[in-house]
Amino acid sequence: MRKYAFGPLIIAIVLFLGLLFVPNAWIGHLISNKKVEKDATTLSPLMFQGDYVQSRMLKDDKYFPIYGSSELSRFDPFHPSNYFEANPQGFTPFLVGRGGTQSLVQFMNFAAHADQIKGKKLVFIISPQWFHKGGIDSVHFDPNYSMLQAYDLAFNKDIDPRLKREAIRRLLKFDVVKRDYMLSAMYRSEISHPTGPTKWKDNAIKPLAYMNWKLLEKKDLYYSLYGGYKHKLYKDPKLVKGKSWGELKQLATQYGEKRAKGNPFDVTDSFYKKKVLPIQHRMRNHNRHATYANSIEYKDFQMILDLLKEKGAEPIFVTIPVNGKWYDYTGFPKEGRDVFYKKIKKQVEAEGFPIVDLSGHEYDPYFLKDTMHISWKGWVYVDKAMEQHWKTKNPRVD
Repeated sequence: MRKYAFGPLIIAIVLFLGLLFVPNAWIGHLISNKKVEKDATTLSPLMFQGDYVQSRMLKDDKYFPIYGSSELSRFDPFHPSNYFEANPQGFTPFLVGRGGTQSLVQFMNFAAHADQIKGKKLVFIISPQWFHKGGIDSVHFDPNYSMLQAYDLAFNKDIDPRLKREAIRRLLKFDVVKRDYMLSAMYRSEISHPTGPTKWKDNAIKPLAYMNWKLLEKKDLYYSLYGGYKHKLYKDPKLVKGKSWGELKQLATQYGEKRAKGNPFDVTDSFYKKKVLPIQHRMRNHNRHATYANSIEYKDFQMILDLLKEKGAEPIFVTIPVNGKWYDYTGFPKEGRDVFYKKIKKQVEAEGFPIVDLSGHEYDPYFLKDTMHISWKGWVYVDKAMEQHWKTKNPRVD
């Protein structure tokens, strides 16, 4: 007769239960301030799809969070993380986002920390590329979706119910949310019964969903113990330390010029050769019917504005320009870009928030390092806006 050894299985179950029932406070004590500081530049999905590290960051007055997308990983000596390390101003930039973290993803993140952002100064970088007609799609939403933050929203009683229902309706458009039976049932119940669940199925699901929520919190704590991917930061403190803004613009121009090597779009030469040249002949006038005038992204972005205003945050918004030379080459109409700059500026200012509109730099050489990502000279303008916002409520950047 075949014998089965249950010892390893029993040990595994005991270890699992032991890890499961370790008090959260005990795990939190194992996460050092140095670990949180390290996460300021890791751009780790484990960090921004979780709650704990960001919560620790928001509690610490030294951090100045920057929320954005893929431009945050474009490190060079002028990047805020490098510039303010060389030129301390009393804060440390903390980067939150990566490619695809558009308005809806960032809204979920803000909602998860809504009780911590009152009076908190932060930067929110807006990219025109988000504002195509369909807004964020599943290809970009799914990898950045946080199940924990989705459950946070389900149990959140501290934000405007109208805003919560609007966000839930939007989230239910995505399969990754609809496939989660417990979450989607709670979401649909919230829409159908704003004052609370009334059906027996809702009452049965809610405690199970609550247990799952707490397991996700525990998982986030354990993930927070480990470091994220370490990026190459391309630091050069001697280049940027103690320089005037005018000198920094000149140095950034020289820095970018060396790396562009005279290509027609003023982008990194390696990017031009690998990404642009192979498709350049096909892209001439390819986008002649494109526009950023109409997009569901404007509504997603409005939810962020509404939440930050409701909770008394102190954000500064930065509008990134597109690469004018490349967009002209592809035929993307100038009016289709300008309408975005005007709409987003009006939208932000209508809520009383300051905005740094960098749209006038579409044709400014070495403002971007490729066709859409700010870098080099562009970061100098962001650095200046951040320094002024940290000191005042109404920054102005020339």
